[in-house]
Amino acid sequence: MKEREIDFKTDVNLKGTVSLPKKSEGKFPLVVIFHGSGPVDRDGNAKVMQMNAYKLLAEFFASIGVAVLRYDKRGVGISGGDFYETGMWDLVNDGIAAVKAARELPEINPERIFLLGHSEGCSLIPPINRQADAAGIILLAGNADNVRKASELQARLLEEEVNEMKGVNGVLLRALKVHKTAVSKQKKVFDELMGSEKTVMKKGFTKINAKWAREHFQYNIKEDLAAITCPVLAITGKKDVQVNPDHVHLFAEKVNGRAESYNVPKMNHLLRDQEEEASIVKLKSIYKGSLSKPLSAEMLNIIENWAKSYIL
Repeated sequence: MKEREIDFKTDVNLKGTVSLPKKSEGKFPLVVIFHGSGPVDRDGNAKVMQMNAYKLLAEFFASIGVAVLRYDKRGVGISGGDFYETGMWDLVNDGIAAVKAARELPEINPERIFLLGHSEGCSLIPPINRQADAAGIILLAGNADNVRKASELQARLLEEEVNEMKGVNGVLLRALKVHKTAVSKQKKVFDELMGSEKTVMKKGFTKINAKWAREHFQYNIKEDLAAITCPVLAITGKKDVQVNPDHVHLFAEKVNGRAESYNVPKMNHLLRDQEEEASIVKLKSIYKGSLSKPLSAEMLNIIENWAKSYIL
């Protein structure tokens, strides 16, 4: 794989990496990767978690003859801007600019630009595609609804898990009403966000990018999903507790292109296989153990087979 730096502009200057296959025969198809939520860089890394998934995806695509463009989210890495001041529509505009920059690369076939989203990226791709006119779309670990409902799902799963937990830990957590306070606190914060016009809010020592949350909460993805007519591949792990795994099939139902949807039995939200049972309570320790693992081989096999039909 050969790599070089790229920069492109919206109202801020964004920095990224173009990965190219070693063998160069004609112009390559290219995949643009769109991040999950949080202050995530081009490799999929944040200070609290070094996921590295987007770098591994770039290496995978390059190995099968596909170029990749990935970039630091605004306000992260060496891209300009302020992460906490950033709204959903700022990220959409950044994504449109990334596709435009990809089309202008001399090694790339401008008619063969594909979009890949992970988590939040799956919510950004439908509006990006309105202007990007992608040749195909890959959606990994996405939610076919707005971000608020995905967050509320996580709180409900916590409540259910604590209610059913056996042993001393279950008794203690129920006595402390951890599950009940999580649900009520979340609702209170979300109601405050929606009632505010602030770009950034503070809750205790935590900064919240309120503009981003409001714009996501108000966004209705259905119309933009229906406008998608290119081929679509959607994959979510059955052990994903950050989104509803069944939504992978909703993506396929709601778009108007040829669509395939798959649940990978052992895969979690980090796109890694997980031996442990799905758990919100133990999520931090499960993720810590997942980071040293390779990307799910079953997921990559599905992507490669789809790529043979639609990308290569």
